[in-house]
Amino acid sequence: MLHPTPADLRAALSRYADAVIEDERRSTPSTVRQREDTAYTLCVMTGVTEVRQALAKADALLRSSAPEVAVARNEGRRPAAVRPTCSGTAAV
Repeated sequence: MLHPTPADLRAALSRYADAVIEDERRSTPSTVRQREDTAYTLCVMTGVTEVRQALAKADALLRSSAPEVAVARNEGRRPAAVRPTCSGTAAV
């Protein structure tokens, strides 16, 4: 089985979400194909055969990679996959 990086999983999830939104907004043969292709990619990346399973497994894989982010933060450095968030208040 492949072991996708968290960044690769996030990118695939984003492409799938974009494809679903576009297909729901105005379905054409092209948008249907894009939705199917991105679903297939997620299935291959996660080693399952149904897109719902792939989404759940991708979420689980991302959750399991979260401790690495917490460790890096505790060591005073920011991992490349974590971007600062914008909010109305400054972090204390």
